[in-house]
Amino acid sequence: QCHVPYQICMPWCRDNTPTQTLLGTLTRGVILQEDDGDIFATRLCQCAVFFGDKRGVLTKLERGQRVKIFDFKTRFLPLYFQHLQSQNNKGGAQGGVKVVLDPFPDPDVMLSFGQRWDDRRPIENTLIWAKVIHMKSRQLTLDFTQLFPPEVLTVNEDCIQFSESDPYDRLADAFSLAL
Repeated sequence: QCHVPYQICMPWCRDNTPTQTLLGTLTRGVILQEDDGDIFATRLCQCAVFFGDKRGVLTKLERGQRVKIFDFKTRFLPLYFQHLQSQNNKGGAQGGVKVVLDPFPDPDVMLSFGQRWDDRRPIENTLIWAKVIHMKSRQLTLDFTQLFPPEVLTVNEDCIQFSESDPYDRLADAFSLAL
């Protein structure tokens, strides 16, 4: 289970109230599970959680539902082999013609907590986000490319989303107060 700290110190941010509000809705977290090479997520927290890769469709995790967020066998591997095949068929640019390769599949799943991301606002500009890495896919990717850009976090405070409190949230709050 991914636990997010309730309090966080952000000296670079003058007013971190939106972040603190968001952190307060993450008490019960998100459960991540691996099953036969695939990654599943179950959202327990109040905070809306969105997932996708940087090029793909953004999907909202519904609360309490186990959802496949990374499909190794029927999505990643076929795209990986398709990319390898297009690389093998490239044979270099011939006669000044540039060959366009199939896109390399992304071994990472991005999670954004409370905010959507898109072309205008990249995930790095959301308040809280996480990257889930499928290690076998990452190793296949590293074997092929050996290069990934560094990630940079910046802060953007708009469009925070979360669900209404339910009885389990109140129980979690009462339990945390008892500690």
